[in-house]
Amino acid sequence: MATQPTQDAVPSESPRDLKFNAGKIDEFVTSMGWTYTDRFGVKHYTIEGMNYLSQQAMAAYGYVILTGKTFTTGATINNPNEVLLNTADGEYYKWTGSFASGPKVVPANSTPASTGGIAPGAWLGVGDASLRSALSASSGAGLVGISVGSVYPAGTVGSAIQYRTPQMYGIEPSTTSVIGTGLDAMFAAGGDIRFEKPGTYITDRTWVLRSGTRLWIGPGVTIKLANGSNVPVFKNYSYANSSAVDAYIEIWGSGTIDYNGANQTVVGLGSMASILKGITSLKIGGGIKVIGANKYAWLVCNVTYLTAVGLNFDTNSDGLHCQPPIRHAYIRNLKGKTGDDMLAFTIGDYANYNISEPGDFSDVDAEGLFCNYAHCAVKITGDGTGNFVRFRISGIYGDTEQCVVRVWGDANLTKTVVKNLTIENIFAKPGSTGSEFAAIEINDRGFGTTGYSIEVDNLLIRNLRSQNNAQQSVYFAGTFGSVIHDLVIDGLPRSAFAIFGVNNASTLAVDNLTIKNGNIIFQDNANSAVVVNRGTITNMNIEDVACNFVSTNNGQIARLIAGCTVTRANWVNVYQLRGQRGWNHITSAMTGGTELNLTNYTCDGEGRIAQVTGSTLTVRMSNCRRINDTGAQTAFFASGGAITLSGSLETGFNTIGTNSGGVIKTTPGVHNIPCNVDLLTSVDGASVHNLNTSLSCGAGRVLVQTKVWKNLFSGATYTSTI
Repeated sequence: MATQPTQDAVPSESPRDLKFNAGKIDEFVTSMGWTYTDRFGVKHYTIEGMNYLSQQAMAAYGYVILTGKTFTTGATINNPNEVLLNTADGEYYKWTGSFASGPKVVPANSTPASTGGIAPGAWLGVGDASLRSALSASSGAGLVGISVGSVYPAGTVGSAIQYRTPQMYGIEPSTTSVIGTGLDAMFAAGGDIRFEKPGTYITDRTWVLRSGTRLWIGPGVTIKLANGSNVPVFKNYSYANSSAVDAYIEIWGSGTIDYNGANQTVVGLGSMASILKGITSLKIGGGIKVIGANKYAWLVCNVTYLTAVGLNFDTNSDGLHCQPPIRHAYIRNLKGKTGDDMLAFTIGDYANYNISEPGDFSDVDAEGLFCNYAHCAVKITGDGTGNFVRFRISGIYGDTEQCVVRVWGDANLTKTVVKNLTIENIFAKPGSTGSEFAAIEINDRGFGTTGYSIEVDNLLIRNLRSQNNAQQSVYFAGTFGSVIHDLVIDGLPRSAFAIFGVNNASTLAVDNLTIKNGNIIFQDNANSAVVVNRGTITNMNIEDVACNFVSTNNGQIARLIAGCTVTRANWVNVYQLRGQRGWNHITSAMTGGTELNLTNYTCDGEGRIAQVTGSTLTVRMSNCRRINDTGAQTAFFASGGAITLSGSLETGFNTIGTNSGGVIKTTPGVHNIPCNVDLLTSVDGASVHNLNTSLSCGAGRVLVQTKVWKNLFSGATYTSTI
């Protein structure tokens, strides 16, 4: 029977209490329990309990790593919370044995097993080496639990890695099985959706992307539309449900979207591979390829911020087709084959394909189009319900079936208003199926309603390197009525047929034209020229251009046809090698008079500087030369009409031809123009250098008054009949 203690006050000398306490001393020392109960019923900690408390306190305080010490180097452990690294397994160990006899000494080149063993009361691992090893394995991510459809709080690991794959919904790739409703829940949930497992995923329905969806289509993955489905593969929620604008949607990755157009029969919007409309921020690309679309691979509309980088096409119609409004667009690296335009911007469209809203394209920057084959690389056209504002298109390569860039009119697109457009670094070859196509075409094609069909405020074409030996590099045409207010072509192709042409009388106008910076070899063709004009050019500026013509039979700097108009032309630092004429007006009288101002102009060879047919031309020359000629062809010729000369032309031969019913004269004043004065119509006060030694005034500097030419040195005179 257990000893029953008294309840006497402390200290008690009762034998019963002394015997009871002796047992409690044994319990305090040897018990593995954490507490014992005294004779008054009060609990106290045993040695084991106090050890537990100290371990908890040390754990809360943290372990002390013996820096620079390991089981290999040897160490001395002084306290229970000191830990020692075992380099063999990367684990830290603490000594849980007794320190009663002093510190724990660990010899050099030892292990936990050799210096006490691994067990309670000896060495215990306190590190995470095994967990780290498991997590670092290729299958380590599988150790982290996650539940499909669960919502994790922001800032948690679950929130950070939350995404969905078809496999989480029991869907595996298959070339025969149609998914049906199998992924409806995945797309309804939205968020990060990842097609990572390579293979084909066949859908018979449009998958609708909710706001916030980030869709990844990985390498080797093909999402294919089932035969006879006749719907787009993707739409966004806002467009599909006519609801509020989606905040953000992303479709990215190097996989493939296969519309499977050969096995679809629908026309109109159902023939698009993807339709995305009503999105604040849209991001598509990453090398993704669209194949087999019967109409547009991507139809994008009403987007505030569009990012399209790395789109690949092998499709039957347009690649990326944009409709307004689009307020900011960053487009890079489009490539492949498109049966129509690789990149199209249309304000409006044919009724079957039109989802546009009134508004502008603004702040659009597109660069890097690689056309393996495209009907046209870029097309711009509109219906007057918006404008094209601040546009840059740069870096087009490869070949196109027709033109590289088009600003066009069409049956449903009868008014295109361009505020600012830059087209630069054009290397693509136009007309892969025929030579009749220009690199850049602005053409209303006779379509229009009121005012101008095409109106361009500022057009800058820079570094136009496409070589076209059978058509104008920049072709301006249309029979309804179009205008370019300011056009600059800066950086010209090495080889060309003609640089720029205004190709319809009375319906086309350019207010200010500047062509500069080039060294061009022209084709030997009667229509080869820097500028061909049948319409109206108010100001024609040609600067720093070398024109190399094959012969004097063909080629001109400006070819002016019939009743066209050029109000003034300024040519600066222009070099003409051979060629038929610099300024060549043919057929019939131009409308109005023209000023041609030549500065630092050189005519090298037998080419003529200017010839008119029934027109009025004023030529002002400063530091101009005619070199390497024999005088076989005069510099100026008037077949009807009149040419008025002034300034300075350095040459050793007569500059004035025997005109066919025309008049060549100078303004009053002293001019350095060598000529035969019997061919020069007299203007009182004019002075030139006479080269005709057979005239009674003799050769030299002469001055005319009332048709009498007087040699200023000899005083001899010649009376002219003209």
